[in-house]
Amino acid sequence: ITSPPRQMADLDSRIAHARHQARQLYHSLEVMQLKVQDATLAQVARDVASIPRNYSNLELYNTLKGHHTKVAQVQWSRDSASLLTASQDGNMLLWDAVTGFKRLVIRLNNPWVLTCAIAPAGHLAASGGLDNACTIYRVPSHAPYTTTGYETIFKGHTAYVSACEFVNDVSVLTASGDMSCALWDIHKEAKVRDFHDHLGDVLSLNYGYESGVFISGASDGMAKVWDPRLKGPTRSFAVSQSDVTSLASFPDGNCFVSGSDDGMVRWFDLRTDCVISSYSMSAHFSDKSPTLQQSDKNSVYSSPSHEFDNPGIISLDFSKSGRLLYVCYSDFGCMIWDTLKNDIIGTVGNDHMGKINQVNVSPDGIAVATASWDSTIKVWSV
Repeated sequence: ITSPPRQMADLDSRIAHARHQARQLYHSLEVMQLKVQDATLAQVARDVASIPRNYSNLELYNTLKGHHTKVAQVQWSRDSASLLTASQDGNMLLWDAVTGFKRLVIRLNNPWVLTCAIAPAGHLAASGGLDNACTIYRVPSHAPYTTTGYETIFKGHTAYVSACEFVNDVSVLTASGDMSCALWDIHKEAKVRDFHDHLGDVLSLNYGYESGVFISGASDGMAKVWDPRLKGPTRSFAVSQSDVTSLASFPDGNCFVSGSDDGMVRWFDLRTDCVISSYSMSAHFSDKSPTLQQSDKNSVYSSPSHEFDNPGIISLDFSKSGRLLYVCYSDFGCMIWDTLKNDIIGTVGNDHMGKINQVNVSPDGIAVATASWDSTIKVWSV
């Protein structure tokens, strides 16, 4: 009979052998990826003309005032005519994007809201937060303009709901701190399926209307691509050693960017399974000379590079073409990146009196909305 110490020694030997094999496999995968990744986005686009620095054709179009505390999230309707905003004052507001008037006030069951979404047809709105539930509200097309009633409440998560997105007018996706995502059927008022594979709180969610797949980001530093028709994730990307806080899909659906607490934006290509570009304020400003940094006190280059060591990212979104990327940093506002040249060309939202915590580009590409802790939402347009 093998003694317990001998059994433990055999188990340790098998574990060490398995780890060695895993390292060899990871190395083989990295070698294969490097063969595919023969160039970065900046190298391919080196002959493309640069956008001038401090360039921005966006001007303040409207300031939406109605919330009393910080705005948790802002989302455009699919027709770009309305804006849905959620705040921890216990209200969701639906705004007319052109006039700036409120179209609807939704009294939330739970004031500790973290996320909101509006259905493609605009007849439903969803909210989620610290009550561990996703609540669906009916959006009336006529008066009354204030509602406290809800369509249904989805309870199934065991932790806070961090993000929600409508798949269509009858289905909604949710992400939660219980390390899972879920798909819900509104007509059946039931959960369709769970998505389990993360090892940390799921913090961000992005659904691609063109591709039909969605991407989740979590505190385990991973971003996972899911096809609701398949059992598990189709792709898994090791993004960072820190939380993956925000995600945005490239307009054609073949790529996505992730923002994380380490202050890095990474651009992943789904066709080659690799990073084709990354954007870091610390790396960007370390290349700037002191003369350039101090040449304009109102410029984004006015701060020395050592101040950009860890500017965590809290929100990001692409422009309609994908050439520009709007990135909200926890301490430095909303920066505009030229994605092809890996260069910051300006800022948006400087008129806010508090931290800018959300940025969202309208589906038609004409306007950009920024939300802030100063309880206002500003619409910027050409």
